[in-house]
Amino acid sequence: MSLAGPGSPFPWIVELRRRGIDARFTLLEIAVLPEPPARIAEALQLTSGQSVVMRHLLLTFDGETAALIKVFFPHEIANGTPITGGRLIRGGIPSLLTRLGYATLRCVDTITAQVPTQEQNTLMPLPATVPVLRTFRVGYSAGDRPVIVTDAVEAAHLFELQYEFSPAPSR
Repeated sequence: MSLAGPGSPFPWIVELRRRGIDARFTLLEIAVLPEPPARIAEALQLTSGQSVVMRHLLLTFDGETAALIKVFFPHEIANGTPITGGRLIRGGIPSLLTRLGYATLRCVDTITAQVPTQEQNTLMPLPATVPVLRTFRVGYSAGDRPVIVTDAVEAAHLFELQYEFSPAPSR
């Protein structure tokens, strides 16, 4: 969820390129979903009848499929913005959300390891023994409002997870 300057690539993409990895996104689909999947509607705290905008992306490292990513937004936030346009968003979605007044102030990640589904294997061919990591991230803006959900399936052999945190202060 790092911010990039206007027109600049994601900081983590810059870091990968610095390490000699050619990381690229391809936009596969943009869709308005009048009835989002239950987990997405719940995460975005939507009521019945509220739609979402979904962006489906493919991430490659040196031409090898690394991740399939679906990003969901409440329609009321995304409508009429570059989110609904048919292009990649230079500087990334977190920077755009900030410019739109929905800065992501905190995220909650749920990460699981699983066997790829048939659909995932079709779009992301992996060796038979390689699992995928599924990262389900909810990003919250001011007032603890959920404004973005990212559901990413990542080739486990191409990713390393690192966390840094400080213990909560004693009460």
